[in-house]
Amino acid sequence: MEGTEVMAMLCFFGFLGFAIYMFFSTRHRERMALIESGQDAGIFNRTSKSLSSLKWGLVMVAIGLGLGIGITTDISMDNDGPVITFPAVFICAGMALLIFYYLTRDTKEDDTV
Repeated sequence: MEGTEVMAMLCFFGFLGFAIYMFFSTRHRERMALIESGQDAGIFNRTSKSLSSLKWGLVMVAIGLGLGIGITTDISMDNDGPVITFPAVFICAGMALLIFYYLTRDTKEDDTV
């Protein structure tokens, strides 16, 4: 590998590590501030396990559907690369999240006080 490739990899993984660190440290500070002010930190746990399983199940099925659509389209169009595969995956996953939102919209309104 050349020096620029090594630097690009170091920058990528450095940024990834920094983003993960900032996510967890910010989340910890927010929760500590809520606890110090006497409020309940349970507001972060809005999705129950069954709803979370439904969400991820819908997303995984949609990713599989998007891969199938993308690969079938690539084969029928005689393309050399995955031109339509990645957009099809993201479109189907986004549609699955929208479906999840509309399915659980009523239950979230009942849970909040």
